[in-house]
Amino acid sequence: MKKYMPTLILVLVFLGGLGYALSQNFFGEEEAAPAAKLTAIDTSKVAGIRIANGDLTYQLVKNGDEWSFTEPDNYPVNPYAVDSWLNTLSAAEQGSVVEESPEDVSGYGLDVTKKGITLTESDGTVATIAIGDTLPTGNADYAQIDGGTVAQVDANTASSLLPSITTLVDTTPFEWDDADLKELAYKRGSAAWTLSNSSSDAASPTWTLDGKPIEGTDAATVSGSLKYIASDRLPVKTSTLASAKNDFTLKLVTIADGKETTRTYTGKKDPDIDTLVWVVPEGSKWAYAVKPEDLKTAETPAVTSTSESDTSETDGK
Repeated sequence: MKKYMPTLILVLVFLGGLGYALSQNFFGEEEAAPAAKLTAIDTSKVAGIRIANGDLTYQLVKNGDEWSFTEPDNYPVNPYAVDSWLNTLSAAEQGSVVEESPEDVSGYGLDVTKKGITLTESDGTVATIAIGDTLPTGNADYAQIDGGTVAQVDANTASSLLPSITTLVDTTPFEWDDADLKELAYKRGSAAWTLSNSSSDAASPTWTLDGKPIEGTDAATVSGSLKYIASDRLPVKTSTLASAKNDFTLKLVTIADGKETTRTYTGKKDPDIDTLVWVVPEGSKWAYAVKPEDLKTAETPAVTSTSESDTSETDGK
């Protein structure tokens, strides 16, 4: 064994030296540079967004912490969707550079006024990203940043950066927090139900459906059968539905900070399209299109459990 000791020591020294050399990159291997971001603009400072996608161009502006639409109309904004879009933008990366200083980009199908994004910071700084044709490979699109470099951008990323306007518009007609809910009274045709919370303790609600005790999970199901309905269309001005016939009514009673508030939602039949009902929240200038089949689900809310108090009453009969 002793005669192998020198060889063993040399091997250990060699392996140790090799490991150190690799850790210090002595062999000159270049580390891959991080991918360049699609835009260097600070999205937290963006105060204006203009998105063009074919026939539709829309624009949002930020006042304080709130976003609002300015084109093509002042639609209600979904702020969570706007924040998500900005996060997608800040994470978007450039692919390979196609041309550094192009003189003519028509061959790439690039025109930011027809398809692309214009961002404006609060100090007036403007950044543009034009999205062009799809590359022959099919997995990337051409993009031009600030009118200069033409690069590739992942096709899925490009699609996410040019969302449908309904993605950023708030298209949910019903709005309440179940923690504040005291009563929901729904009536549509022969279908009618009332969900009530008789407890003054928000942490321990006492739910009934048409006077029969139900569990909190069922109360959430009943509430959610309406609250989570969303439209796939742009809202319209409430004033355009003045002569439309009623389809349903929903009375909402909430208590927040000790103050009780009552609000009514009215359903209006679309005068031309049988497959649409317009939800008109009381006091709102906007009405939201929903499908009758969505309301059908709400007509007979699924209640699967019975509260202990109800069970004990039944057992005692």
